[in-house]
Amino acid sequence: MKKWKTLMVVSVLTLGLAGCNSTATPTSETAEDKKSELTLKQVFDKSLAQSESIKSLNADIEMSQVIEVPSQNVEMDTETKMTMDMFVDPLSIYQKGTTSTTVPGQDASEQPQEVEIESYMTEEGFFMNHSMSQQWVKLPADMYEQMMSMSQKQADPSQQLKDLEMFRDDFSFEQTDDMYVLKLSASGDKFNELIQKQLTETMPAMEMEQENMLKDMNIEKVDYEIFIDKETFNTSAFNMNLEMTVTVEGEEMKMSQNMKSTFNKFNEIEPIKVPQEVLDNAKAM
Repeated sequence: MKKWKTLMVVSVLTLGLAGCNSTATPTSETAEDKKSELTLKQVFDKSLAQSESIKSLNADIEMSQVIEVPSQNVEMDTETKMTMDMFVDPLSIYQKGTTSTTVPGQDASEQPQEVEIESYMTEEGFFMNHSMSQQWVKLPADMYEQMMSMSQKQADPSQQLKDLEMFRDDFSFEQTDDMYVLKLSASGDKFNELIQKQLTETMPAMEMEQENMLKDMNIEKVDYEIFIDKETFNTSAFNMNLEMTVTVEGEEMKMSQNMKSTFNKFNEIEPIKVPQEVLDNAKAM
């Protein structure tokens, strides 16, 4: 199951936007005076331009995930709720949330309880605390670099826009009174290639056996809903459903994931600093 951690990380990075020359189809509730004539390409370009002015933001993330190994009759259910503050320059991230994992069939007394996790990622390093240890630790520099890159992908809409630009023509385009809504239902090799590219970028020290594992990965289905504010062109929310399989050492593993994220507090977050108490008491890992 250790090798699946890489895939769990990568799957949450598969977010995006796209564009073509059609205007947004109004929903039945869209008022006539709220209808926009902008094309999908124009909305995409304006969103990219707007993202350059973002200096800080908050992301709230809810994710449910199921991993199955049919040959071993193993299944793991994981629920995560996380809030994340990000400051762009210097890049720094604060995260706080809860996660819990359930393995059906195991004795209830052996099941992990809900764990609270808190972390800081700044120029001073990667510091993390969780409720089971009740101890701040400073993680190694290589882990800091990988987690910082991954967290930035999750929290920064501009990273998502740039990664998915190649898929413009695959999205449908709708509008409500105050939002542009982009939707995609897709599968296939090009999404596998995107995930491999992102994994290489976020984990440059990844072992060769993990790279080979990704060659046997297949995205069976991925559905996106991305919401862009009509007035500000900020990416305000997205939903994602993902189903994928991978063969590791001859065994097939299946994963389904549902993630909902909202972005807010644009340019309202103050520079993130690691509290002195954490710096003084954190144990090196």
